[in-house]
Amino acid sequence: MIPAASIDVDASFPASFAMGLPDEDEIDEEGYGTFRDVWTIGEVGHEEAIRMIETERRLVGLVDQASRTAIEFETMARAVETGEVENLPDGYVTENPHSDIVQFLGAVDEEQSTLDALELGVAGLAYALSSVRCFTAASCRSHYSGHSWADRPVMFFAAERPTVHWLTPLVRDSGCGFADGSDRAARLLIVQAPSITNFVDLAQRIVEQVERQGPVEGKV
Repeated sequence: MIPAASIDVDASFPASFAMGLPDEDEIDEEGYGTFRDVWTIGEVGHEEAIRMIETERRLVGLVDQASRTAIEFETMARAVETGEVENLPDGYVTENPHSDIVQFLGAVDEEQSTLDALELGVAGLAYALSSVRCFTAASCRSHYSGHSWADRPVMFFAAERPTVHWLTPLVRDSGCGFADGSDRAARLLIVQAPSITNFVDLAQRIVEQVERQGPVEGKV
């Protein structure tokens, strides 16, 4: 059961927003903008993005299939993110010892993060955007708890104007939308969506568009 927020999104090209990549001297060890516990992903190749997207899609499917409530989804998603079977809901392993999610967690290497320490539902999009020369600053899949800093899935990113124009129909067709993130740092945009399923779809559309037409070239 994948939670969904009841929100309206605006997928029109955000022409009035300032756009552009941050300068190198604006980026420190915790990335760009007023965020905590974040880091810079750096350059991501096309094939690397595809692998992350495929991995995440599989894991989203496992958690969706195994969870029945938003609380269970949150707990199971955290287990997948940490790679620790102990983080599954109490009694789940005993009752479902041969389930796909238990089998996955039993085989995962806890020393190596499956999603590169990113959250389930945003990892694929972070890699997809990075592979088309966007700078991802922070993200949140939204959490069913009192500690979530976003009430819907969000991805803060910076990009040149032609890249945002290239992304706009993909954002629209995936059910996502844009918002202004410049209160966190200059030139930051937000991609937001009702559900992480929209983010998973958008990530896939980005890599498929690259394969059909190539990434946007140049800047204005």
